[in-house]
Amino acid sequence: MNGYETADLGLPIFTAEMRVPRDAALKQFALNADFLRHLLRAHPLDGLDKAQTASIKPASANLIGPDLSQRLTDAAWQMELRDGSLAYLLLECQAEPDPTMPFRALHSVATLGLKLSRDPPRGYSAARVPPVLHLTLYTGRRTWSVAGADEESGEGSEPYWHWLSRVCHLLDLRRLPDPGGEQNLAVLLARLQRCEDPEALRRAAAPLQSWASDAEHAELASAFAAWITHVVLPDLGVVNVRVSDNLTEVLEMLEQEPRTWADRIRAEERAEMQRSMVALLLRLARTRFGGRLAERLEGLIEGITDTDLLEDIGEWIVVYESGEALLARLREA
Repeated sequence: MNGYETADLGLPIFTAEMRVPRDAALKQFALNADFLRHLLRAHPLDGLDKAQTASIKPASANLIGPDLSQRLTDAAWQMELRDGSLAYLLLECQAEPDPTMPFRALHSVATLGLKLSRDPPRGYSAARVPPVLHLTLYTGRRTWSVAGADEESGEGSEPYWHWLSRVCHLLDLRRLPDPGGEQNLAVLLARLQRCEDPEALRRAAAPLQSWASDAEHAELASAFAAWITHVVLPDLGVVNVRVSDNLTEVLEMLEQEPRTWADRIRAEERAEMQRSMVALLLRLARTRFGGRLAERLEGLIEGITDTDLLEDIGEWIVVYESGEALLARLREA
């Protein structure tokens, strides 16, 4: 772990090493104040947006409850608003829908609220603390509704998100409406998440070129490089890529290799389809002619890559009355 002093609360912010590559990569954005400014500009929250925010400072992500229980949120920020008031924003990064998130969010908000009431910032009191908002950044493929209920959790969790909707928010980066433009980093991150093939990724990443060599945004450039190589490319089925934290190198790679990747993905998809066809044919042969015949058939069709021939073999399994006739026909093919 590593830490640094935070504004107002006087506590270190802790960054835990995460086991989930997607969550760990997204956390690099959640911990960056410049990215948060872009996010609030593109997708304002109720009562908190870029126009209202005068300054953003890190707050403690290490939340200690009254019973000394610990709740570690992914990122925490203190916002000084233009009217001089304060607000706090807690962020969680999610790769899968979580029906318990309303309760986790409530626990985080309540724990920080209690801390603020016991040690109020200047200008506040135990009875009047700054508002605490919670934001879940979701990047998964499965649909997670804005209400917080997914197809498995049913309707039970939905009322809790309605109940908490003024303080708990969810942004699904894959399905967010695109506000347009090529200068907002939160918009560009969401576009990367929506890419369905390497060529689309190349086009979506192209606007990042203007940020790649900007020393002021070196951390964000590294975060985008990690996001592309550790998250987006594996999502597209591209494996064994050159991993780099240099965004310029990653963008050059995207310019040079998308067609090669696309061809490789199509070849892998064809190979997987052929393996599935062979497995199905062996199951059919085993059901019709028995296990020993299926074992003999396996030796003959194992290396076949001709999809048309595999389809013919499926017809022969149905048409021929005996396994020996099937094998004889296959040897003639």
